[in-house]
Amino acid sequence: MKSILLLALISGLMAQDFDRPEKDHERSEKMEMMMVWKLTDELALTTEQAEKFFPRFRQHRQELDDTKKMERALGKDLKQKVKKDKDISEKDVKETIKKMTELRKQVVDLESNFLLGMDDLLSPVQLARLGMFKQKMMKNVRGELKEHREKKGKRGKNNQFGKRNRRGF
Repeated sequence: MKSILLLALISGLMAQDFDRPEKDHERSEKMEMMMVWKLTDELALTTEQAEKFFPRFRQHRQELDDTKKMERALGKDLKQKVKKDKDISEKDVKETIKKMTELRKQVVDLESNFLLGMDDLLSPVQLARLGMFKQKMMKNVRGELKEHREKKGKRGKNNQFGKRNRRGF
């Protein structure tokens, strides 16, 4: 039953159209599929729970993405101002930092409201697992990236400056 649900969710994700470049779209889609699979497994969701959980989860993710895009845009604007004009006003810097801080607080509030709002759908154990899921997944991803880098480093010969030799030189 879980495999049928997972297959349905994956095909639904594949059918969605995002306004991103193709490479980013593929990476995002793969990450989303992996997250859906791991969440389904980690939380041991029933079919009924999954049908209600994932639409709310996707909405939550979209809200987080929108907020983080605004924060990145503010940071990018500030960086461009610094590059163009070395004498940026203290007022502009403080206002931008204040807005960015408010957006970070908004992200924390969104995450908290999402988790606490799942109490009508998930058991206390599932809520606890959901609360720890992000840290656990990030830890796993970091470990996998570290392993990948170590394997990649062992494959090719490195020259004396730490760069991989081209054409066998």
